[in-house]
Amino acid sequence: MKTEDFLEEIKKACGENLLSFVVYGSAAAGDAVPGASDVNVMLVLREAHMGALRAIGLASRGWLKKGNPPPLIFTRGRLSASADAFPIELSDMQAARKVLYGADPLEGLRVEPGHLRAALERELKGKLIVLRNSYVASAGDGKALRAAMTASLPSVLVLCRAALRLRSGSAPAAKLEAAEKLGALTGADVSSFGEVQALRAGGRGPSEPEALFARYLGAAEVLADAVDRWER
Repeated sequence: MKTEDFLEEIKKACGENLLSFVVYGSAAAGDAVPGASDVNVMLVLREAHMGALRAIGLASRGWLKKGNPPPLIFTRGRLSASADAFPIELSDMQAARKVLYGADPLEGLRVEPGHLRAALERELKGKLIVLRNSYVASAGDGKALRAAMTASLPSVLVLCRAALRLRSGSAPAAKLEAAEKLGALTGADVSSFGEVQALRAGGRGPSEPEALFARYLGAAEVLADAVDRWER
């Protein structure tokens, strides 16, 4: 199901309750990986009552069967009050989104830098915990290490783009390019990110996945430490 077709289904299901239909993430930024990247959609409603959710669920069946995630649903009031709770996600949406229906719900929404920095530190350090646990659990299995890296990379790249935007005031839409610029700014060797991206796109894996994992983990550690120091 194409995004435009999904929009038509949602319009029929929601009627006047639908205020905005927004595409965000890699599909909006232009760096989607064919066959691997989802198409992320946010719906802004007047009311998110059970009837509205049921109607959206029925209208989303074809969309979900194509492997896309369920739409992210906000009411207008809830969205405007959520910048402190979701500073990374909302700042990323502001930087790359396509409004296919209704008013732009992110225009004028302010994300406080302090909220964004704290969230970035928490998320980056959380990724380190997950990666270390994945390495321990893999027991040296190369396939498991590749899976851990490719599963974590999309969110790590989103964090890199948000961190660069926080530090320098702007960031390129392409996440890998943003990660490279952040690496240059912080001294992190993020060359492993491009190799893991190639794996996600179906490329051949390295002969020594453990060495790639070590470089990948090391880059994440440097980035987490850098964001931690920014507070001071």
